[in-house]
Amino acid sequence: MSSTGEFSSVEFMPSGRTAEVARGATVLEAAAGAGVVISAPCGGRGACGRCAVSVVGGELEPPSEREIAALARARVGAAQIRLACMAQVTGDVTLRPLGVSPDVSAVVGDRGARSVVAGVDVGTTSVAVQLVDTAQRAIVGSARVPNRQAAFGADVVSRIASALDGAGERLTAAAEDSVIDALGLARGGAGPDDLPVERVVVAGNTAMISLLAGVDVAGLASHPFSHALTETHHLASARLAAAVGGAEILVIPPVAAFVGGDLVAGMVAEGLADEAGDALFIDLGTNAEVAVVAGGRTMVASAPAGPAFEGWGIACGGQAGPGGIVRVTPTESGGGLRAVTDDGPASHLTGSGLISVIALLRRAGHLDADGLLRSDGPVRERFFTADGVRAVALGAEPSDRSVFVSQLDVRALQSAKAAVCVAVRAVATAASIGALREVIATGAFGGALETRDLVDLGIVPSGAAGVLRQVPDAALRGAACMALDPDLFQDAQMLASRAEHVDLAMGESFTHEFVAALRLEPFSL
Repeated sequence: MSSTGEFSSVEFMPSGRTAEVARGATVLEAAAGAGVVISAPCGGRGACGRCAVSVVGGELEPPSEREIAALARARVGAAQIRLACMAQVTGDVTLRPLGVSPDVSAVVGDRGARSVVAGVDVGTTSVAVQLVDTAQRAIVGSARVPNRQAAFGADVVSRIASALDGAGERLTAAAEDSVIDALGLARGGAGPDDLPVERVVVAGNTAMISLLAGVDVAGLASHPFSHALTETHHLASARLAAAVGGAEILVIPPVAAFVGGDLVAGMVAEGLADEAGDALFIDLGTNAEVAVVAGGRTMVASAPAGPAFEGWGIACGGQAGPGGIVRVTPTESGGGLRAVTDDGPASHLTGSGLISVIALLRRAGHLDADGLLRSDGPVRERFFTADGVRAVALGAEPSDRSVFVSQLDVRALQSAKAAVCVAVRAVATAASIGALREVIATGAFGGALETRDLVDLGIVPSGAAGVLRQVPDAALRGAACMALDPDLFQDAQMLASRAEHVDLAMGESFTHEFVAALRLEPFSL
């Protein structure tokens, strides 16, 4: 690495990616320039401590009093640990992000395709792409990458605030880069000339699509909420157009300010566009969205659940992939627990793993309905104190505390599940739904969920027992299907136009209902 004039080189380990930035830039800005995702759930305000980095070589500007205070709040005391959102670059430096980063995954299939269509799901946490051969109607490539907007906050509210503070163009560029990254991985190195794309259909929540499209997001910032997307919005991004060889890029229309085209896409994929039957559709994500189809009507609502369902906003969280704990089971003796991963030793908790371990602790008597962890019980030897709060070790041995679930993680899940519970009750009441014929759950929770866990913790209504069906990536599949069959896109437009939005913020009893829904216990409609 070498400095040039007023610029310095910042290298990030272990990827080795570098960025040349002006001296005085923050590490978070350098990471964005290097294409390295450092999650900043609080939007870079120094409130959460999740963007911590270790200084491997070189040095940064000494911490300000504000950063020192933020480090203290985050219980970070090591001299070489800094917060990326506040630490400023003054010379060449090598850094290592300390948080678990979202996983990058790709599956490349048959390369004999002559042309493809693409479905894209722009999620708050990650961006996914699916390529479908137009002749064989088969998936020939898929990929999932982190949404680079994570540097501006973990949720849509933080990112909208950042856009209104002047970061709109950078947020748009970050979203475009994420889509281009995913497209490149799904293609397996093939370019637009080698694998032409005929059509692209993009799904996503309203805020993410608005930021990707570069439209005004001021209407999303305050009540009465509104959006600036049109019913037949086309993305006019020169960079995205170049990445897909000039193909048409369509955006699935949203229903409302916080009920996006991702919900519409998922419902189309699951055959719910015709409004038949009594069905409940739940998209468990950072911005949770729910819909009830009953009596020829479709009622929809959204709730700010936070990133816990996707494995973020928790002490040892991350997405599905090597080392991700997807569930936790009792040992054969019944006196312990065993963390289950899809591949390799446990390194972090996915959303499904978080739900699983909290449900297990609840049944074992280590967790009461109010969400308070208690050490008395069968796995008492796994309890310890992490950064001043009670925690439970999830390593192979009770003394292995490399991965754990904490009291704060329980609170994060309580908040997420309460938001979903209130939204489900609201749409069910508005639709006057009777018995549930079907409950569909989708989202990037990282693994299969146990219906019993969802019911016992009050994430889905007790009536879901026996009729719940999990479908991974419903929004992505719906977008890909629409790209392949334009008639389905018309179905999506009709669904979006006739769905009735239930505004939770307008309800006088929302706060009371939310607090009541924090309890970890079953609920009924």
